[in-house]
Amino acid sequence: MRRKLLIIMCSFSLVALMGCGSKADSTDVSNDTAATSQPVQETENLEAEAEIEEETIASDPSVDLDLTTLSSTMVYSEVFNMMMEPMAYEGQTIKMDGNCAIYTDEETGNTYYACVVQDATQCCSQGLEFLLDANQYAMEDYPAEGDPIVIKGTFSTYEEDGGTYITIKDSVME
Repeated sequence: MRRKLLIIMCSFSLVALMGCGSKADSTDVSNDTAATSQPVQETENLEAEAEIEEETIASDPSVDLDLTTLSSTMVYSEVFNMMMEPMAYEGQTIKMDGNCAIYTDEETGNTYYACVVQDATQCCSQGLEFLLDANQYAMEDYPAEGDPIVIKGTFSTYEEDGGTYITIKDSVME
């Protein structure tokens, strides 16, 4: 029984490995024809993407990292990097746009504001806390939950209750 099982397993493995061969080895003519002919829709999409790439948005020269000029996938990735390696961004001037999220800690009563960005499929979101510049803004100047915002400020970390947190301090809204 074991011998039959071993032979069957080897046969399946062999078939699976044969499926991993390159298409250049294939003698199927229909695959060659399909690979060389592109649908018209795909060609139009590529042309549209090329036009978009040519129309680059000028970055704000007053900031070190302007997230407003990046695609949603790149913004999401960069925010993820900020969260994973905050010391690499410490002290840099950051500009970003997104939606305002508000969280109030019930234990401390502290209210936190964040600029939230989503990835291209809008299934995942990440945000960075921000503090408006106290010299220019009062508490009533903070945006409401869900408001679209553009902020510019200094990337910083701080310690609270034994944890390290990220914030964009001295932020201004544009």
